[in-house]
Amino acid sequence: MIPVFLLRLLLIFGVSLLVFAPITGYIAYNYGRSFWRWFALGLLLPFFSVFIALFVAMRERSAEDQAGRQNPPRR
Repeated sequence: MIPVFLLRLLLIFGVSLLVFAPITGYIAYNYGRSFWRWFALGLLLPFFSVFIALFVAMRERSAEDQAGRQNPPRR
């Protein structure tokens, strides 16, 4: 018989996989990254992967803004 505590822990982990993995993939896909690669990362690191994907997206956006400021469009 499985203890109730272990059953609850497995349920929480399973739900987090179903929630965080697709969110991570969606964030990455919106910034031009591979959905399935980031989905797999979301399966391996359910909670932290969302923050990693957001960090990568914000860093990429910042680099694009920096490049845009250095090379303004010609008129």
